[in-house]
Amino acid sequence: MYLLRWRFDFANHPMRYGQWSRAATRPEDMAAFALKEGLVRASIEGKHIETREIKTLAEVDGWDYCVFKWMAAASGPAFVKGSVTLVSRILGLKIVARDREIEVYNNGQINIVPRAEDEKLIDYATYGK
Repeated sequence: MYLLRWRFDFANHPMRYGQWSRAATRPEDMAAFALKEGLVRASIEGKHIETREIKTLAEVDGWDYCVFKWMAAASGPAFVKGSVTLVSRILGLKIVARDREIEVYNNGQINIVPRAEDEKLIDYATYGK
């Protein structure tokens, strides 16, 4: 089993990386808000929960990178502090590249899925704005 995080390597400034197996709550800690100028490589790192060894599990070239996506499972409802809420857990992290998606799961399994032609037309830089 692995804890997962995203990582950016740049040509012109220090690397940036996310939190282990959790989505950030502050914009400055999110991959979506990181500047992509000079991006050389986007990767998913895994830290083995027993040995604490950190290794790169998947990577794409900077020009090929589109977005990172957390993969989670939700179940519920659950009672938390007197209210009903959904309970979710992180299953893995996905790199979306121009022509494929690389899914990395907590257990170390890696799936590479080609993107459909209509999915390739999505501009993630402006999506949702």
